[in-house]
Amino acid sequence: MLTFAFPGRRRIQATKPNAAGLKLLNLGCGARRHPAWTNADLAPAGDDVLHVDLRKPLPFPDREFDAVYASHVLEHLTPREATHLLGEVRRVLRPGGIARVVVPDLEGIVREYLAAVDALDGGDDEACWRHRWMTIELLDQLVRTRPGGAMARWWSCNPVPADAFIRTRLGVQATAAIEAIRSQQAASGKPPLRPTEILHAPPTSDRKAVRFSKSGERHKWMYDRISLGELLAASGFCEPRRVTAVESRIADFPAYELDADVEGAVHKPDSLFMEAVAPTAAL
Repeated sequence: MLTFAFPGRRRIQATKPNAAGLKLLNLGCGARRHPAWTNADLAPAGDDVLHVDLRKPLPFPDREFDAVYASHVLEHLTPREATHLLGEVRRVLRPGGIARVVVPDLEGIVREYLAAVDALDGGDDEACWRHRWMTIELLDQLVRTRPGGAMARWWSCNPVPADAFIRTRLGVQATAAIEAIRSQQAASGKPPLRPTEILHAPPTSDRKAVRFSKSGERHKWMYDRISLGELLAASGFCEPRRVTAVESRIADFPAYELDADVEGAVHKPDSLFMEAVAPTAAL
């Protein structure tokens, strides 16, 4: 991969096709990336990741890529910023190229929340913890003022309330977080939280809260299959549709293990997966 600087213009990344002859771009890749893709992130996790601020124009030529993938990125942007990013994605895609977008599934969260409410109304007292968790899952990442928020405090309990339910919803994300917290507690000798303490975190100072709000961790919006489909269509894409973690119009997508492992286990089961097609030149 080479970088060229043109007078008076932003820096342009010149990319090369992978072994399959495709140019693939992974935006906001974090630690989940594949060498067959051009990987980009605001905070690169390795030398193989480009530093790219997704709130600004993407540093790539028009019609450069066959597919662009962005997982759990749009929810960290305002709707205006998300619209701008998808416009840039359409610009760097060749005609007929595929945009694959993954976000937390607002519809799924709301349905699970309502299911817990109905279960409580039906006399299922054990649903209280599912109800409390779904309330936190719905709100915490929008309103938190410190890293991890109420979710991390929930995972700091031992035993973790509704442990099996949470692991089913969040998959390896919850499992890894709980195990990391367990290790920290063991090393520090710090006792686990009691469930009654989850929502009673010490106040965050205004300075720390402002600093955290700029970190990019907090969610700024949420999407369901309808609103994300509308956003893709409004950004100029065709045929927006919901897909599964292992279903894609991107050739050999499951082999990259970006949304699920080789056995089909989904990395983020609480996600909404959608794809759309960049318009052809005729359109």
